[in-house]
Amino acid sequence: MITGWARILLAATAASACGVPPGSDFADALAELPDGAAEPAVDGDAGLQNDAGAVDAGPQDGGTADAGLACPAGMVCVDSFPFRSSADTKASNSRRFDRYGCAPTIDESGPELVYRVPVPSSGFLSAAVSEQAGVDVDVHLLSALDAAACLHRGNFDARADVAAGIHYVVVDTYSGGGVERSGAFRLDIGFVEPSVGPCEMQSGWMSRVGDNGNSLQMPATGPIVREAHLVTQEEPPPYPSTSTEELEAHYELSQSRGSFVMHRREVWAPLEGGTFYGAGIGSPSLFPVLHEAWYVNMYWTSTSRPARGTRMILRAADGGTRAVVVAAGYETGPGDLNAVGGTTEESHFYMGTTHRSQMTLGIAADQALPFGPRTCSF
Repeated sequence: MITGWARILLAATAASACGVPPGSDFADALAELPDGAAEPAVDGDAGLQNDAGAVDAGPQDGGTADAGLACPAGMVCVDSFPFRSSADTKASNSRRFDRYGCAPTIDESGPELVYRVPVPSSGFLSAAVSEQAGVDVDVHLLSALDAAACLHRGNFDARADVAAGIHYVVVDTYSGGGVERSGAFRLDIGFVEPSVGPCEMQSGWMSRVGDNGNSLQMPATGPIVREAHLVTQEEPPPYPSTSTEELEAHYELSQSRGSFVMHRREVWAPLEGGTFYGAGIGSPSLFPVLHEAWYVNMYWTSTSRPARGTRMILRAADGGTRAVVVAAGYETGPGDLNAVGGTTEESHFYMGTTHRSQMTLGIAADQALPFGPRTCSF
């Protein structure tokens, strides 16, 4: 199995109506899952299409996973991460769910599409939808085919820590004012397994621009802002001339390298004295794609700035086990000494934090840690 900060189970991104390729790492992992109760079918032909344009019409002859788990009729069965499917709720006859336990006041009585997601180990499951103009579909993560089993939902993305086993992603149509806003959408589903181990940080002082000699004691706890995106070494010139030029391609690149799925919203970093949008310190040729997804900055002076790629650790201010190993040294900011530093929207999404949330940041004692999500052991 491919390893790294997040275990990428398979490189393929095509949807599959049923089954898992024999001999794949994903199939091997599924074979170790405990047998569960029989799953009820979902009514209706979902009319789903994978990226190749084929219609996923439910179970097919021989369409059984190595684990012996048949794909129920009317569902799409996920067999790889990151997973992608293009579909249309107008083509679905399924109306199993109208409201969900995680948002009971929201009317989701329009048609929905159900995706069956086998998770091989404990980790972080996320899903994101993009929709056409005039369409309003929402994404839901369920631990069982029950509206009361909703773990998280969102207008554009949803996330949850999950145990090994079968989970479901439901893309449902929002209804408001008597109008069902069904239509075409794209769905991405990702799963990452955080690294596990100590999260020890180095003690010391960080000199910052304009601090008048009042250096910040590290590790430090305080506001962490949400930063914009930066151009990487796999994005050749001409570089962006606006805050959004080439941005969608950047999102795609980042997701493909790390298998981390979310609805990315941030634009390129502003010019701030550079010659193009998304400029950090030095040439983009020095900035790996994976580091950009998890970068961190501080308003460090040029002499105190860490070397590019130095590992730092971000943790919740309450000292919980959730953390992210982030890459320092590529960018300086924010220019506000009331903030400890800044990090990407990917870091905030995994941590469940927002712009200027209170967090603890320090230089990792172990500089061999994999970048990305981490579970701290004590």
